[in-house]
Amino acid sequence: MDRPDIDPTELRVEVEMLEKANRWLGAHVLMLESVRRLLGSRPPAVLRVLDLGTGLADIPRALVTWARQNGLPIVVTAVDGNPQIMEFARIACRDWPEINLELHDLRMLPYAPDSFDLVLCSLALHHFSATDTVGILRRMSELARCGYIASDLRRNWLTIATTRLVTMLLFNRHAFRRDAVQSCRAAFTLQELRAIALQAGLEKFKITRHHLFFRMILEGRK
Repeated sequence: MDRPDIDPTELRVEVEMLEKANRWLGAHVLMLESVRRLLGSRPPAVLRVLDLGTGLADIPRALVTWARQNGLPIVVTAVDGNPQIMEFARIACRDWPEINLELHDLRMLPYAPDSFDLVLCSLALHHFSATDTVGILRRMSELARCGYIASDLRRNWLTIATTRLVTMLLFNRHAFRRDAVQSCRAAFTLQELRAIALQAGLEKFKITRHHLFFRMILEGRK
């Protein structure tokens, strides 16, 4: 997915399969649980959310669906650094006026501090170096009024081996299977993410394991 010479058709298939994997493997549910936990019983009158590394904006669409069901006005700014992926996202979000799509490098976000109630980032941090991730987490904390959530893969040999097996059984495209395993290898361990968060100056945060050995979520409060 990060390859500069990737064919647009192949890229679209990959991001669509990633959306399906997010839905099937519970990534949407995990993010919504974290959002509810951070908001508590007194959400703002209008919930303003920033979603980083949005892909096809499937997390924003799941979040808007939940907000609609609960009568909560919401505005989501969905950001990705890949212009081709953003074009795909615009098609996917045609019927979602609550979602604003913006093209930005996650390392150079143009927003002012406290611009959003929540800042989310799902399955994007493993695409960046540890140094870049320090900066991204720091900006997530700066931009959030209430809290921030970073959900990602957790690197360990069981995750790598199981991902290889599961993608072989469920997905028929070699490129997606290869990229899925590569993403697991590129992910941080829980201890690495904790060290990065501390280096970013985060204070009121916790990191929890989810989906056995596959996932981890960093939640921070302001």
